[in-house]
Amino acid sequence: MSIRTHRWGALGVAGVLVAGGLLSGCGVTDEQLRPGVAAQVGDTEVSLDDIDDSIAVACAYFADEDQLGFPKSLARQQFVSILISRAAASQALEEGGLELGEDYQQAVAGLDAANSQVPEAQRAPFILLNEAATFVDSASGVLGEAAFAAEGDVPADPALVGQRGLGEITDWLETNDVQINPVFRLTIEGGQVVSDAGGTSVAVSDFATLNLLDPLTATQEQVTATVEQLPPSQVCGAPAAS
Repeated sequence: MSIRTHRWGALGVAGVLVAGGLLSGCGVTDEQLRPGVAAQVGDTEVSLDDIDDSIAVACAYFADEDQLGFPKSLARQQFVSILISRAAASQALEEGGLELGEDYQQAVAGLDAANSQVPEAQRAPFILLNEAATFVDSASGVLGEAAFAAEGDVPADPALVGQRGLGEITDWLETNDVQINPVFRLTIEGGQVVSDAGGTSVAVSDFATLNLLDPLTATQEQVTATVEQLPPSQVCGAPAAS
């Protein structure tokens, strides 16, 4: 099982990293980003504080529920990936003079109820991820329909339209300035977001390098083995049994 469905999927955000796979920015040095910025996506800043605050609340919920822990670094990568994709989708819509439809508004209106199993005080991070994934999905449909319409023929299959829209977001990311704080150790290989053990300006220990996991492909076995070696401060959820 991939980590992308192992934890967040249980709360209705199984697809958050699908959009994250669009990410095509590169890591930069801290000097290239203002302090406190997780990523600069065109005109949009993704706040490092927003990422860390969300992780703290979400991980506390998983710990309260005694859910098996996973590396906190994976959670941080998931959050920043989907928020970068959302920012790119938003700007692609704006540049095309396009807006999301009622389906997006209706979906967002139901997010609080969809996450009702989470205590209200801990619900915000999951709603944040749900909203971002919903935004990217809806934007893909709108962008794909516009792209096909410009060519004179819109397919009846919404999956084809959505895939075309994802391609439009990818194109936006490839042609616009996207800077990612190197603390997240993210890079692109084969069109996917993967952990980057090298090429980062952030010093990491040999242990940390050996235990970097790919947020898209990490298996439960890999996650469990890593969590068993991590201190509790670096685990999201319940620590490994001693």
